[in-house]
Amino acid sequence: MGDAPVEPPSIEGLLVPFKVTTAGPMPVSVYAKHALSAEVSLDGKATLFLENEGDADQDGTDLFSGVIPIYGTADNGPHDLVATVRRGELKDELGQDFEVATPPAGALAWEKFGGAGTQDARLAVTSEGFVYEGGALTINGVAHPAIRLRDPITGDDVWPEGTRVIDAREGSIADIAVTQDGEVWVAMNVKDGNVWTARMALFTAEMAPTDAQLEKPGATIQAIDTTSAGGCFGAGFFTTIYGDADMLVWHVTAEGTPILSGYPWDYVPDEKLHQFIDLAFDVVVDRLTDEAWIVGGSRGKHNLNESEPEVRGVILHVDVDTFEHLSPALVRPPNGEIQQSTFHGAWLEPEALLVTGYQCDMMCLGQSIIATRYSLAGVPQWGFETLSNGVSAGNAIASTTHGTVLIAGTMKEGNTTHGFLLGREGAEQAFAPVAFPGSGTSSAASVVVGPYDWPFGGGNVTMGGVPQGYVLRLHP
Repeated sequence: MGDAPVEPPSIEGLLVPFKVTTAGPMPVSVYAKHALSAEVSLDGKATLFLENEGDADQDGTDLFSGVIPIYGTADNGPHDLVATVRRGELKDELGQDFEVATPPAGALAWEKFGGAGTQDARLAVTSEGFVYEGGALTINGVAHPAIRLRDPITGDDVWPEGTRVIDAREGSIADIAVTQDGEVWVAMNVKDGNVWTARMALFTAEMAPTDAQLEKPGATIQAIDTTSAGGCFGAGFFTTIYGDADMLVWHVTAEGTPILSGYPWDYVPDEKLHQFIDLAFDVVVDRLTDEAWIVGGSRGKHNLNESEPEVRGVILHVDVDTFEHLSPALVRPPNGEIQQSTFHGAWLEPEALLVTGYQCDMMCLGQSIIATRYSLAGVPQWGFETLSNGVSAGNAIASTTHGTVLIAGTMKEGNTTHGFLLGREGAEQAFAPVAFPGSGTSSAASVVVGPYDWPFGGGNVTMGGVPQGYVLRLHP
């Protein structure tokens, strides 16, 4: 009798927005008959395979759906989308044009104020763009480590109660890191009796505690990042019995097994121990290789011709399990009258390391924000600095997939320090500096980039005389 003829696939409908006005996921829906697969191509380049949702209303037409990432101003303009459905060697195509017209880069998407008694230290973003906002909540005059979760689209609280206190002791959160499985590591400094204690602890996405944690009395933890297996690598410092300060590193697995429980590092350029005060301020981990980069500063007699000690920015490149130094310690050299520096923030790019901090001369009466991109071999590739004023420091740094570098910094304007978010594209300004609101003192402590190049910034502001936490999202 022979085989029955194969019905060719046909597209019955293609739904995409006519105009996209914000960065984020753009939905695509293809309705087709007799199709086994569907895909869309954007501007003849990127191809996205759609998921078969089936024939929900049993009319013989299947729904294929997916999303196309829109990255804001980088995608502004007209675009051509072509849908293709297939069945074996047979196919059908249908095209549709759409436009992306998003607000200017650096424009405010939303901002949220924490309210009296809140304090923000660091932000962390999930793969879906939800933002953990960590710091402290003051209750009856005592600050406690506290965290809240915000929706990326609106900035609204996800949890009904808003802020969740995660340790009953006095203290505050220093840093947050989200694992690839969505669990949350938190670094905090808490007061146990009369002793300040560094604590690293693993929580579920809803902030329920797990068994994985590590504490070290008498130490200060400043920063953490997650490892390939969902563990945590942290950095901070402690005061030695010799009166100086040494960097400390921690590593604990996702199961709670301690690998490094406060391993010290002392800068020793001339075989004399404990001659420098060494402080770690941030750390980033490559989850593919479990290499870590620790940034901070070392204060001491870098220049024997100078009568006074000076601080210089330091970068350590180490293995997270053994603390083996994978590169020599990088100490930022002086440049003319600029003798002093320190690094406060770091961000790992695919082929480079971004750092930010401040620099100044020997008197350090005027400071300027600095940002540098180093190759993974430690070679400077790009740099930026602000004009010098009384107080300036870069506190955190990040970059988008399209190369915009974002810096969270604090600068003195008149007699008051204010927080700013700065955006740079090479030698050019990506957008005008975004000042944190209020005429009172403010500070920008954190900046992160989520999916779709969403930039989030956080810190603290003073509104109506009330200090409080503050978080915002800008348009990319």
